[in-house]
Amino acid sequence: MKHIGQCIIADFKQRTRQQRFIVTLLLMSVLTLLYFPPPDAHYQTLIINGYRGVYNSAWIGLCLAMLNVMFLPIICFYLVKNALELDRQSNTCELIAATPINTHVFVFAKWAVNLLILLIIVLVMLLTSLFIQMYYGESYQLDVWAFVWPQLVFVLPLLFAISSIAILFESIKWLRGGFGNVAYFFLWVGSITQSIEGMSGIGAILENLETEVATRFPAQQGMSNIGITTSNSVNTFLWDGFTPSSPYLVGMLPLLGISLVGLILAFWCFDRFSHTSTTQIKGRSALASYLGKVATMLDTLFIAATKSFSFTRFFRLELKLMLKGQTNGWFIGWFVLNVCQLFVSQQLLISAFIPLSLLWCVLVISPLGQLEKQMNTLEIMTYSKRTPLLQNTASLTAGCAVLVLACLGAVARLILIAEWLLLIQLCIAIIFMTSLAYFCGALTQTKRMFEVLFPAIWYLGPIQTALYLDFLGVNGQASWHAGMPYYFLACAITMITLTMSIKQTR
Repeated sequence: MKHIGQCIIADFKQRTRQQRFIVTLLLMSVLTLLYFPPPDAHYQTLIINGYRGVYNSAWIGLCLAMLNVMFLPIICFYLVKNALELDRQSNTCELIAATPINTHVFVFAKWAVNLLILLIIVLVMLLTSLFIQMYYGESYQLDVWAFVWPQLVFVLPLLFAISSIAILFESIKWLRGGFGNVAYFFLWVGSITQSIEGMSGIGAILENLETEVATRFPAQQGMSNIGITTSNSVNTFLWDGFTPSSPYLVGMLPLLGISLVGLILAFWCFDRFSHTSTTQIKGRSALASYLGKVATMLDTLFIAATKSFSFTRFFRLELKLMLKGQTNGWFIGWFVLNVCQLFVSQQLLISAFIPLSLLWCVLVISPLGQLEKQMNTLEIMTYSKRTPLLQNTASLTAGCAVLVLACLGAVARLILIAEWLLLIQLCIAIIFMTSLAYFCGALTQTKRMFEVLFPAIWYLGPIQTALYLDFLGVNGQASWHAGMPYYFLACAITMITLTMSIKQTR
């Protein structure tokens, strides 16, 4: 127990002293404020059959639990998915591996700190919601238990599960990096949101609320909505809350089971910072040898074509740095996607294969904006006044080149059939994606922000055809009528300008 306590205290101090922890607390407070609009606001976030509950402790406590169930899995996972990575970055992993501390004790301490950090976030949101009730003044009667019990029943098991999944992803080698960040986002979108709402019991409470409102106000039936809804006025009703019962307590068990299984798997998968592999590949397959010869030939031609000018030499080096370390499977996937772009229907090309091709390159261009830090070339870049400008321009151009190569089949096809508007939208999408990666990397000095933010925009925009996030133009003429290509181009130019300013200041 003494070793566990020491590990928890040391790790907790290290992780809570980071700037992003304070920023996350502030952002979650702002999110809580936005989720409870003022009584005279022109939008609502939770409407049941056209009614909203009076802002009393019971209603705010339930709404806060719903907010946490919906957003904590995606926000807080990326906040706590650095427990083991911090030790690797600080070069203390070898020291930890050499100590006699038990591996299970070490992993459990990391999991416990994850849980403590998430509990602090929920506590800050809880205090913010208390302030909201008193500030809006629809009910001045505070009922602390009505605030707390939805968090204990619905949110606390979720925190256990998030902590375990985060430490499990860090313990598995191929999930601890960018692939794990992107994979978790789609795992959350595809299954976790629905399963959590079902297992946590939030769905059952919403059904009970709809039944209660329909019984109390049978003459008026409106819509039910969770999310932002434009509304100038909405009817209110007094809701006294639910009493915790055994079905809700039983509903905690699946998430607690997920937490336990995840922690046990993390115990099993954690390699205690071992950097050696027990198996080595002694030979290369015929396909790998052939691809290596093709890459060598292309590299020779590339060097000959770009050796005459400083910019082209920088461009070649930046492009090679981005493609360095990509597996043969990545290049095969790139080739298959380009072939498919030539033969699928135009509708399928715009709605599926171009978005997939852009997503295929997320992990390749995510280091943009901090490649010099990642490759330890920052001092070399800042030695000359002219070098940083060339390097930044070449880095942006190389990022765009990677995306153009990923969509080469679509570009050739759109030129042949003279679909100039679609081609322009594709070019704007490429510029926007590159500038977003460049801005996120320069701002945070990590790849994680872009690896999380872009898949969210990609999913809501091109895949779910949300007009105001449609950077690729899958909505056709509607995107042009709404001016979306101009907005995204302006955003791209703004992000490039801000990034240049940030990098020049540093």
